[in-house]
Amino acid sequence: MPTKTDSHSALDEDRGERAQTLFSSARRVRSFDDVTEQIRDAILSGEVAQGERLPSERELCQTFGVSRATLREALRSLEALGLLAIRPGKTGGAFAVRPSESTLGDALSALVHMRGASAQDLAEFRVDFDGWNAWWAAHRAGPDDVAVMKGLVRDAREAVKSIDQDLSTIADIDSRWHQAVARATQNRLRVGISLGLHEPIGRLVDELQPADRRYARSIPTALAKVTKAIEARDAEAARAAMWAHIDEWNLLNPQVEPSPDRTTTTRKRAGR
Repeated sequence: MPTKTDSHSALDEDRGERAQTLFSSARRVRSFDDVTEQIRDAILSGEVAQGERLPSERELCQTFGVSRATLREALRSLEALGLLAIRPGKTGGAFAVRPSESTLGDALSALVHMRGASAQDLAEFRVDFDGWNAWWAAHRAGPDDVAVMKGLVRDAREAVKSIDQDLSTIADIDSRWHQAVARATQNRLRVGISLGLHEPIGRLVDELQPADRRYARSIPTALAKVTKAIEARDAEAARAAMWAHIDEWNLLNPQVEPSPDRTTTTRKRAGR
C-alpha cells in the first residue's frame, strides 16, 4: 500500500516534470529578466491556464538554474503586473492570472506615477490617443455604447449645477465618459490605456483653480458634441470635437506648451 510519503514524492515528481516541460534553464546574463519573460509568456500563451498553480519554488529554481532570491524577484514582478496571484500557506503558491483591460490600466498608471510623467507628457499623449479613440468609436460604436455616453452627458449636466462646491463629480463623469468612448472602439488595448490614464489625470484635476471652473462648466457641451458625432458616424467631426475638448483643458495648465496651429485647426473643424 502506498504511504503518505510516497504520495508526496509522486506529486513532487509530477510538478518537477511540469516545470521542466514549461521552462528551460535561464540565461546567466540577466537571469531575472529571462525567468520573468518565460513565465510571462507561458501565462499569456495559455500554456499555464488561468488559476493554475506554478510548480514549487524549489522546482522552478532547479529548472531555471537560478537562486531562490532571483526567482522570488521575478515572481513579485509578475504579481505587480497582475499576471500572478501569490497566496501564502500550505495550499498557497503562485497562481496564473490572465490579464484584463484593468490589468493593463493598473500597470500603466503605476508606470506613469513611478516615471513621473509630466503634464506636458500627458497632454501630448491625450490629444492623439483620445482623438483617435473618438475616430474609431464613430466607426464601431453600437447603440448601447452611445446610450452610455448620452447617459453620462446627462449626468454631467446635473453635476455642473453644484460645480462651485464640488469639482470631483464632474471630473469623475468626464473620466468615465472617456472610458466609454474607448470601449466603443472595440479595442481592448485602448480600453486598458484609457483606464491607466484615469488616476494621473485625476491628480491634475485636483489641482484645478477655482477660476478654472468655467472650463468644468463647458464639459457637458463638449461631451455632447463628441457623442453626437459618434452617433452620426462622422469620424472626422468626432475626432475634431475631441481635440477641441482636450485643447481647452491643456490651455488651463501653465506647464503645457501651447500648440497654436493645432488648436486653431481643431477649433475650426469642431465649429468653435
